[in-house]
Amino acid sequence: MKIDLQFLDTGKAIRDPIWGYIHVPDEMVSLVDAQEFQRLRDISQLGHVFLVYPGARHSRFEHSLGVFHIAGQFLRQLLKSDPPIDVDLQDVKVLLAASLLHDIGHYPFSHLLEEMQMFFVDHEERSRQVILDPSTEVNKALKSAGTDPQRVANVIDYRNGSVNIPEGDLKLAHILSGTLDPDKIDYLLRDARYCGVPFGESVNRDRLLGAITYDPANQRPAITYRGVSAVEALVFTSYLMYRNVYWHHAVRSANAMFKRGVQDLLAHPDCSLVEADFNGATESDLIHRLEAESARLGMPQRRSMVNRLKRRKLYKVARIFLPCEKQQKLVDRFERLYYLPDERRALEVSLSKAFGEKIGQPLTGDEILVDIPRFGKSPEVDLKVFFGSHIPTDKADPLTFDDPEVSMLKEYLIGNFEAQAKVVRIFCDDNPKLRQALKTDVLPCLSP
Repeated sequence: MKIDLQFLDTGKAIRDPIWGYIHVPDEMVSLVDAQEFQRLRDISQLGHVFLVYPGARHSRFEHSLGVFHIAGQFLRQLLKSDPPIDVDLQDVKVLLAASLLHDIGHYPFSHLLEEMQMFFVDHEERSRQVILDPSTEVNKALKSAGTDPQRVANVIDYRNGSVNIPEGDLKLAHILSGTLDPDKIDYLLRDARYCGVPFGESVNRDRLLGAITYDPANQRPAITYRGVSAVEALVFTSYLMYRNVYWHHAVRSANAMFKRGVQDLLAHPDCSLVEADFNGATESDLIHRLEAESARLGMPQRRSMVNRLKRRKLYKVARIFLPCEKQQKLVDRFERLYYLPDERRALEVSLSKAFGEKIGQPLTGDEILVDIPRFGKSPEVDLKVFFGSHIPTDKADPLTFDDPEVSMLKEYLIGNFEAQAKVVRIFCDDNPKLRQALKTDVLPCLSP
């Protein structure tokens, strides 16, 4: 059955600085107008990155519109592939709704609270909760449009091991989330633009989207050989954005300070903060709530992490570790501490106490922070490339993107990317004496 996607060019026109006019069909406008989606206007795309790149003030709201727009472009390409993807109009509407709502469950300040565990869950799981809650406006809007909320939640939260995801929903999920997906394309190009860095300009967007095709064997999007260089530019953009923006040392400092500030409040025996204070909050709501709670508990306002971040009084880098095989026990400890934030906080408190004694100054326990990124993150290029009669080898079509006869980019980047991913930083208060002590004596205190 041939599906007419002309309805994607009708409805409410929204002007976007990245993609031009984005059209939201009339039956989906109520999703955009829903309270839960409008909340995304005050959920920043990049959290504290604006402290380094002042232009990075864009939100999850416009990013979600961009992902919706690109998902429509993907569908156009996949439906004219040979063979085309096997979907019906209801599948199309489920995927489009999922692309629009994929970030609906985000907590304030991007992914930071997710990393803290406690009662926080992955934003995909939280999105499922919002979408399936009959009291939410997005749930009512989906039902009014004749779109099954359960299927939309499945496409977004397809990795949830407690839910049996039907094959049809899994097929749609692999369009929205994968090696080459609408989410990555939008956030890389959008983030680069708003940060004012030139990396995204090297990506030929028309070539990239025009090369999308369908891999029926794996039931995933693929590309034709014409899009190889555009995908290489996108992967390289990802590497440069992580190296220069997402993992910038000042951004890491701000993130570590924010997480520790929230941890300190939640660890207070009289803390009244509960899950509901975070779930539906905007970033301004949460900051106000954290400040009010800190004042109620009698915690020093001027020294609070939230107050320091508002004044951009960031902690300084005292020591950097590039864990290697010779320090495998240390690498294992850092990886463990990433998943156990309470243990990391206890280590920070003990380090502050020990180094306070070393330098002869009374420290309160929050002067030293250990910043550990998620290990194992590397460029994803598990992508099939179709050559047809243009295949440059005697191998069978399609080839994989990282085949040496297609691209050597992954082999070139993987080592550099993982080295950057494993940078562990010790931050400290702007105390020259403490910073100097940490530069020379901290390793024995970190060893298992």
